[in-house]
Amino acid sequence: MVQIPHIPKHRLQWVDSLRGIASLLVVVLHLWLSVFKNYHISQSVSIRTVTSIVYGYIDFGKIGVVAFFMISGYVIPYSLKGKSLAQFFTTRFFRLYPAYWFSILTLVIVAGIPPVKDLLINITMLQRFVGVNDLIGAFWTLQIELIFYFLCAALHYFNLLENDRAIIKCVYALIIMSLLLAVARYFTGIKLPVALLLGLSVMFIGLAWRRYSLDRSAIINKKAIITVLVFFIVLLLPITLLAYSRNYGFDETWYRYFFSYSIAIIIFFVFARFKYFNKVLLFFGGISYSLYLLHPVFGLDLSYKIAKALSANSVSLYIILFFTFSILSATVCFYLIEKPFVAIGRKVIKAYFKN
Repeated sequence: MVQIPHIPKHRLQWVDSLRGIASLLVVVLHLWLSVFKNYHISQSVSIRTVTSIVYGYIDFGKIGVVAFFMISGYVIPYSLKGKSLAQFFTTRFFRLYPAYWFSILTLVIVAGIPPVKDLLINITMLQRFVGVNDLIGAFWTLQIELIFYFLCAALHYFNLLENDRAIIKCVYALIIMSLLLAVARYFTGIKLPVALLLGLSVMFIGLAWRRYSLDRSAIINKKAIITVLVFFIVLLLPITLLAYSRNYGFDETWYRYFFSYSIAIIIFFVFARFKYFNKVLLFFGGISYSLYLLHPVFGLDLSYKIAKALSANSVSLYIILFFTFSILSATVCFYLIEKPFVAIGRKVIKAYFKN
């Protein structure tokens, strides 16, 4: 078995704090959109200003998601160290699926039973690969995570996951492929998955940073990191212009993508540089996955139904209920489902898989 160097816990607390911010950004974006959808809000100067910040020239949700992707790139490949592929996928299964299934169960309880085909396929977490809609909109990022897992597993299998030249080549290849797909999307008018390749690009940038900052790679040095980042940001402009200048039904604008991706990358490197963390952000980082999955059900759906039943037009009541139910449900899910099943996963690996 490969000996994994011990990393002091405090050196990765900034990662959990960043997770906390990322999850809150997604939650705030969805709440803001829900308030405008369900309530009559006067368009004062202050409200328009906040809207332009939350979902105008930038997008809180995209910033949060891109930050999550970079964290995955920084963390996930290292969970393969010293493990077989069977161990890795077992760990990932117990980490992702129990809370994911719980979110589907709560959706069925709160909103009713969806079409059986959609329900059954969503249970697999593979719905987007077969053209079936997500039961919960936030699920779309999980398929990108799964693709990243399989790419990391393939690189690990061929002993390339710690090959710095291979990692850098993956970053450049994904960025160039993003550009080519954006060109094809622009000229064909087909909604090709540019966001998938951009997401994978930033994941591999996160991996490259880990190789530089913790593993002290001689190949992925400061110059290599800066070159990659400049290359990404420079090509991000034509990629977003080509892919998102046309609205495909999701109110897409190129500048929202460009600024959101850029800001997310800046936030990641600020946290990585200063190793910032605090207890509040660590708490939200701990429950971030459950919060991401459950706030659409308990925050957006259940809270709105209760708020409407208690008071027809109380935005304040809705916001209070939204945060209360979202945080409470995520906390319960984390302690009663996430943590126990992660522990079960460790026991399964210890009992059935030998190195």
